[in-house]
Amino acid sequence: MKKALIIALVLGLLAGAMSAPATAKKKKKKKAKRVERVVEVDYQGPGVGASSPGGSVGYCYQFPVSDACLTVVPMPGEKYIKIEVTDASGTAIAGFISQGDLDGDGIGDLYGEFCGAHAEPIQLEKPGGAFDLSLYDGVCGTGPSIMTSGTIKITLSNLP
Repeated sequence: MKKALIIALVLGLLAGAMSAPATAKKKKKKKAKRVERVVEVDYQGPGVGASSPGGSVGYCYQFPVSDACLTVVPMPGEKYIKIEVTDASGTAIAGFISQGDLDGDGIGDLYGEFCGAHAEPIQLEKPGGAFDLSLYDGVCGTGPSIMTSGTIKITLSNLP
């Protein structure tokens, strides 16, 4: 009788040990998949906006014919942005994004500055909120930023 009880216990332990990995496998969360959306905009020459970071002469390029910066509204879940600007002049174009007054001081905040492109996606300060994209002539890195005509590639994503 003792022998049968011991065998039953051993078999029960083995069965439990073999079923534990299957149970653990079911409880694992699936890793979120990166989803991205690409928006491309062509531009012809600078606009006449009033953005002026540092001592540069700032522009919000005309899109399509207004004097305002390009405003982009993220889709639900889009929290990261990466911008690449390719200009016919061959120079790297300086720019930044803004989502308005984020710190409550009455002045629109500029962030996400780039010189030609963001190296990696950056997180939007206000996920889901519209942002303005501004480009400007002046200095970009160690060279000039001279806007003529070109393409802006905006990549929005849920993950970096």
